[in-house]
Amino acid sequence: MTTWTSGNANGRGDSAVLTIMTTADAFGHLAGQTSAEAIRRAQALKSKADPEVLHKLRIALRRLRSLWWAYQPLLDKKDAGIHRNEFRSLASAAGKTRDWDILRDLLVAAQETQRPFALLLDSIDEHRTDALSFSRRTLRNADVEQILKRAVADARHQLDSRTAIPTLAAFAHERVELAEKALKKRVKRATPRKDSGYAALHEIRIAGKKLRYLLEFFSPVLDGSHQAAIERLSSVQNELGKLNDLVTSETLLREYSFQLGEPEVVKEAIRYLEDQKIDHMRNAREILRTGHGRE
Repeated sequence: MTTWTSGNANGRGDSAVLTIMTTADAFGHLAGQTSAEAIRRAQALKSKADPEVLHKLRIALRRLRSLWWAYQPLLDKKDAGIHRNEFRSLASAAGKTRDWDILRDLLVAAQETQRPFALLLDSIDEHRTDALSFSRRTLRNADVEQILKRAVADARHQLDSRTAIPTLAAFAHERVELAEKALKKRVKRATPRKDSGYAALHEIRIAGKKLRYLLEFFSPVLDGSHQAAIERLSSVQNELGKLNDLVTSETLLREYSFQLGEPEVVKEAIRYLEDQKIDHMRNAREILRTGHGRE
């Protein structure tokens, strides 16, 4: 089980330097570090078609979106929105291949229950190969390095141009507190309803990720008082991740149903994923209500 923590979960051993930085310098440090990771992953794709590299690139881009959200009050709103949309588009391109990999893994596991998905898996492998080519081509043509360097430079210029800016500790606490309140609000909205749908649970997952990223960014200047809220949701994070995989895979099957052939097999696969989705939604709601689900 993955645990949401405010510690330095990504191995950034120099994060303690934030304690002596200004708010603007901290942005430069965090944005530079995270964008460099994304650029490194994008460059690696030019020589090696590794889906794991795509996955790590997508994570880095998601972290950048969260960092831009955190600094949004200090940036030009329109400009920040443009850059966050760029990060989202790049992450979407990087995620296409992984979506096929997740679908394949789910159906391979389903075959252990004697479901006849072998021919469907062959078709999925073909689409996955096409998706990998698409992801590499799209990211190469987009020039990830220039997009990220421009975004960092634009934001840093705006921060340096401000006449008044809060201290990093005060700013970090304010933004983390806002993200924490947003997460609590979504949990409160979904918890009382036994029939809360996927959309409500997905909002919790997104809000939880944003808060986790902010805690990872700003942990050196936080007092740790936000940890309890994160630990309370540690068990549901894993369940919501599995649920998202099932929903994404079901959507993918429906979207490509006519191209995958074997229509009855595709329908059976969709039914299987729907059953699994219902099960995981039920367990996610139970965890939110009681703090624990099935073992």
